[in-house]
Amino acid sequence: MKYLLDTKALIAFFNNEEGAENVEKILSEIDENKAEGFVSAITLTEIYYLYSRRSGKDIAKKRIEQIKLSNLKMIVINDEIAIKAGEYKIGAIPIADALIAASAYFIGAKVVTDDEHFEHLDVEVVKFREKA
Repeated sequence: MKYLLDTKALIAFFNNEEGAENVEKILSEIDENKAEGFVSAITLTEIYYLYSRRSGKDIAKKRIEQIKLSNLKMIVINDEIAIKAGEYKIGAIPIADALIAASAYFIGAKVVTDDEHFEHLDVEVVKFREKA
């Protein structure tokens, strides 16, 4: 099984929000080599930005370091991913999510998220929490 973790899944895990236990189970599978785990490079941008704004640059840097030291493999944005993301962006989803979905598409991974707009794309989704 291959999983690509969306930014929201990682934030839920870091902040111990609803659904964090589901993300933790997936991360444990990855740590135990029962699954492969990935993260799109754009997620680093989002994590750094969001934590800098909310909690300060020190926490932002700590979160980035945690991701880099984890067993999650980084997916860089190449020309194929960029073009596929443009295709997804036509459907009016945020560009970062389009890049995350395109990254998952090209590696054949399921996106771990709670964003509904991923469900309308040609990628598989694993919801880590249900919307109320």
